[in-house]
This record gives sequence, C-alpha cells and structure tokens, in this order.
Amino acid sequence: MSSEKLAEIPQPENLEILTCGSKRPRQRVCKLLKQQNLAPNGPLIELESDTDSTNNQYKTGKNNKKRNKVLTKTDLNKIADQLVLIPNAKPPGQSWIWSYFEQYEPTEQYRRIVKCLVQVQRKNGVEPCSHFMGSDNSTGNFIVHLSTHRITEESHRRRMSEIRNNNQLSQTRIDEIIQNNPDIKNSRDRKFVGILIKDNRPISICNDEGFVEFIHELDPNYQIPSDKTIQQLIAESYNQIKV
Repeated sequence: MSSEKLAEIPQPENLEILTCGSKRPRQRVCKLLKQQNLAPNGPLIELESDTDSTNNQYKTGKNNKKRNKVLTKTDLNKIADQLVLIPNAKPPGQSWIWSYFEQYEPTEQYRRIVKCLVQVQRKNGVEPCSHFMGSDNSTGNFIVHLSTHRITEESHRRRMSEIRNNNQLSQTRIDEIIQNNPDIKNSRDRKFVGILIKDNRPISICNDEGFVEFIHELDPNYQIPSDKTIQQLIAESYNQIKV
C-alpha cells in the first residue's frame, strides 16, 4: 500500500471513543467523525463505562433487597400471641368491612393489622374465624377474605336492613305487651301518682301541655291516667299509709 493511501487512514490517536458515562453530547461526536471522514454507515455503538456498570450493579442489588423484603413478610398467624389488640378501636374509615374485624397495633411490616371476627362452623362448634391479616393502607385483601365467608357489601347491607327491621318489630311488640298488660299499666300509674303525692303536685298538672309533652317524650306509649283514676289511686295510697 502506498504512503499516500496510508496517510488517508485515520490513526487511532485521532479517534475518540464515546462511553455511556461521557458528558460529550452524541451529536458532537458524530460531527467529529464526519470531519475525519469517518461518518458511520450503521448506528453509533456506545460503550458502557465503569461508572454505569457500578450503578447498574447497585440498582440491581437494591431491587433484589426490595424483592427479598416482600417475599420475607411475616405470617401474622404464626406470631398471633405477640400482636397487641387495640381495645375499642374506632373504624379508620366509613367502609362497611370494619364490623367484621378487630384492629391490632401496627408493626414494622404492616401499617394496619386486623383479625377476622366472622363466626364459622368448625368441629368444636361455631367460633370466630380469627384469621390475622395485614396491609399498608389498602383494604382489598380484607374484602377478599370476607368474600370467602360469602360476605359482600351487598349482602352486608341486606343483613343490616333485616336487623333494623327486626329490632323495630321487636320494640313494637314489647310496647304493645306493656301497653296491654294491666298489671304493668297499674304499676306505672301508681308510680306516677306517687310523684304527685311526694311533691305535693296538684292533679291539674296532668292536663298541662308541657307536662304531657314531657311524659310523652319519656315514653310515647304511656297514657296518663284520668283525673278520676288518679283520685282513686291517691285515696288508696293514703289508706295504705294509715294501715
């Protein structure tokens, strides 16, 4: 090869290598290559620097640590005796799920820990589920657990509606029993008359609008006895005192 052709070939000392960690912009390197008649026919290959390699190893190690931390979360049911119950804990939100769980003190791994109170049928009879669960903030896994007991938001609302209706029906029946039971009615009338006697209240107070409203507020089903009945009860009370 002639010396003239050898002169046209760029020498290695005139070339620059672009590494991933280099601060020189890529465009500047391409311009430099063009000036040296070395414009690449294919894509420009960038070499990884030692710094980038170290950073990648650091990031990989960090990700592995995070992954290992997730994989090694403690099974709360194995350390149930170490968990601390929060007595009379208020629900942390308006969610429907909280009537089915007890709340426990948070740990390093879990910001929220609960124990399921749903009654289940087991060999020894009906008893609480007592399964422990933990989460950061989400209640999703709690809802999923309740679904294993066939409890959903819809079934919960339906059950609450039935309980309210049954309570109202029970209270109505109790009121009817009290109102229609002559012994209970007579006992209440005597207590009422006893107040008039002890406080020297006139019988006319039974007709005062404010007094009637007050009695009705205490017991809407109680009927104040008539003036005639009150007089009879007062007479009976005095006769009992004389005897």
